[in-house]
Amino acid sequence: MKFKYILSDLDGVIRKFPIERNSVIEKKFGLELGILFKMAFGDKNLLNSAVCGHITDEAWRLEIEKSLALACGDITAKAAIKEWSSFPGFVDHEYLSFLEMHFEKIPVAVLTNGTTRLHNDLTKLEIGDSFYRVFNSADVGICKPDKKIFEHVIKELGCEASEILFIDDSVSHVLGAQELGIVGYHYKSLVDFKTFLNVTIE
Repeated sequence: MKFKYILSDLDGVIRKFPIERNSVIEKKFGLELGILFKMAFGDKNLLNSAVCGHITDEAWRLEIEKSLALACGDITAKAAIKEWSSFPGFVDHEYLSFLEMHFEKIPVAVLTNGTTRLHNDLTKLEIGDSFYRVFNSADVGICKPDKKIFEHVIKELGCEASEILFIDDSVSHVLGAQELGIVGYHYKSLVDFKTFLNVTIE
């Protein structure tokens, strides 16, 4: 099967945030284990506002800080969120190298539910120029798995849905893409992805 574009998710696929780092920060500031993840991602309305670009990344983190302060006080919350926010994640270069080698002549684009600081993060990680296009939900104003964001990508790439291979670590996102005819793959590991390509695609 031939593709015109590879469309990859960012977080959980290209970029990783080890949960162990949260635990280190929580222990350092005497916080309940798991509270950072809960405060950052537990309020779905707040999270959606951030990744759909309705509020800035800074405003999102300030709301997280305010919620955390109720549990540990303003000073501790401010210091903990500052340290938590200082890390832009790390890049899975093995995955990126595989895409570059295996799909040598096929442009690789990114579709991510990101906040307004995404492009700064990509620069810090030195991968800002690594992709054909970067579709950030905060720029588009729509989040995965809403089919409208996939329709936007298809239109921007100027191809048929079936000519895109979409890779994402969220089942709901993959299903959303598949509803429009995009070939979707639920990413679990690079080893599994290689097997999928060998068995299913080629």
